[in-house]
Amino acid sequence: MNRSLVKIAVLVLPLAGLAGLWAQSDYLSRQGTDWEVEIQGYDPRDLLRGHYVEFTYDWPLAGEDDASGDAAAEEVEVVPTRLCLYGDAPVIERADVVTNDADLEACANPLKVSPGDVYGYQGLERGRLYVGQDRALEIERQLAEPDQRGIVTFRQRADGVLTPLDIRFRPLTPEEIAERDGPDEE
Repeated sequence: MNRSLVKIAVLVLPLAGLAGLWAQSDYLSRQGTDWEVEIQGYDPRDLLRGHYVEFTYDWPLAGEDDASGDAAAEEVEVVPTRLCLYGDAPVIERADVVTNDADLEACANPLKVSPGDVYGYQGLERGRLYVGQDRALEIERQLAEPDQRGIVTFRQRADGVLTPLDIRFRPLTPEEIAERDGPDEE
């Protein structure tokens, strides 16, 4: 075999492998269902980490609105590692915490943490979204507005992994402002 042919193969095969992995990753990233979830606890872009907006998901968990008054249950806050979403995309009507694999497999819209995620097992509690420099200042200003609510659009793949895609803002309703400000004390 010709030595120059071997040298070419040594250079081309790794590049072809990398191109194949990139194509597969790109294909997988475009698969799934897009949903929207409200967020809270914004952290404007951290200049040491790049142009990322960090936030906490505000899942509409089943039972959160129940007035059970169980103080012990309210004290222990469990970070979910698996959720089942209900609703018609992009609107999430509710999210249930799933505790076993059988229930997760039976779920039509499952979410689960990816241990390789930047937040590991807190990946369904916290998220971050890369924003380009052109949008970073605009988003930073909107995050500082107390009368707005952030909404993140994310893609849920069939394997349950979620990927944040975009962020938008909406004004708070009068009810949300009243809840935030608490009862008037006169």
